[in-house]
Amino acid sequence: MAKASTISAGLAALLLAAPLAAHATSQEGPAPLTETPLPVVGSLTAQSAWGGSLSRFDEVLHGVWRIDGGTVAYWSVRHRPSDGDRGTLTSEAHQLRGGTANLTTPPGFTETSLAAREIGELYPVLLDETTRTCLCTNVTEMGLNDARAAQVSDGWQLVYAVFPELPTEVTTVDMHVDGFGAILPDVPVQDGPLPEPQVPADEWVASGQGWPTPPAAQEIARAAEVRTLGAVWTLAERSGATDGSWTQRDSGTVRDIDIAADVLFAFDKFEVTTKADKVLDHIAEEIGDAQVSSATIVGHTDGQGTEAYNQTLSEKRARSVEAELSARLPEVSFTVEGRGWHEPIASNKTDAGRALNRRVTITLEGIANQDGRR
Repeated sequence: MAKASTISAGLAALLLAAPLAAHATSQEGPAPLTETPLPVVGSLTAQSAWGGSLSRFDEVLHGVWRIDGGTVAYWSVRHRPSDGDRGTLTSEAHQLRGGTANLTTPPGFTETSLAAREIGELYPVLLDETTRTCLCTNVTEMGLNDARAAQVSDGWQLVYAVFPELPTEVTTVDMHVDGFGAILPDVPVQDGPLPEPQVPADEWVASGQGWPTPPAAQEIARAAEVRTLGAVWTLAERSGATDGSWTQRDSGTVRDIDIAADVLFAFDKFEVTTKADKVLDHIAEEIGDAQVSSATIVGHTDGQGTEAYNQTLSEKRARSVEAELSARLPEVSFTVEGRGWHEPIASNKTDAGRALNRRVTITLEGIANQDGRR
């Protein structure tokens, strides 16, 4: 588990107070190109005890910018050696493997995210699951160039990551910098041009040597489209069954319960199977505990087949679930809808994504807190 804390202006001043300069002319690689201080909007330290050894990192955020089709963040990272540390940015502690929704190869800053609290959305780093590439800096390359960075830029290396496009009304975000719990709040989202000079994104960059060029809008769109769990997530408290048969999302006084259609129905059918009885018993108990008098049941399908067929199937499945829950909860009034394939929560390009899209969602509004208050 990582620990992060904001620190004094001293760390930021390492990059802000003066332009970076090469510390040794004999070191291979270009000297820093910038003659001006790098912008700084926040700084912090992070540490992790992954694998039994302590790793510490200094991190300075340079900014978050809107780009064509997406959002890019630039920041600098420096490994801070400590007793027992491997002394490399490629240590297990920095490969960021904790999220089950993230790819682990190639290693990159794949748990970095932007949170827009005002609209309740989380924007994770984009991963192109078809090519297994992260639209971000690869930490393996950083580790291979630790020695160069020590000579050129006092150990600082420039990092970038690309996120989905932010809505125009979002002007600040909270940035989860590295997957260790290092969070910088209220980071301004900039609309101006990207800093110069721009350099190829596949080249290693020491802080002060340039800014990796983000991918084109088409590549960003493709990565967002094929993300199995979707490119934008809802900020909500989640729970559910360990076997994935149902999941629950609480946001304020609204609760959404998704029941997997593959648990409720046979393939292409709308009659509820007997194996769904235990799940429906539990869902009925959840609805009763929420102390609501009404609820909405919505059927959803994947993207296979025709639009008309999926619309009809989603409606029939919702009505079947309504019949089962009404028998268990006669005091609750249910409204039934079918929305076909129009509201996917995952990509329809993968089997896993289509399975997540095949669901019946029960929405409860005005749910009671644990103490009974709404």
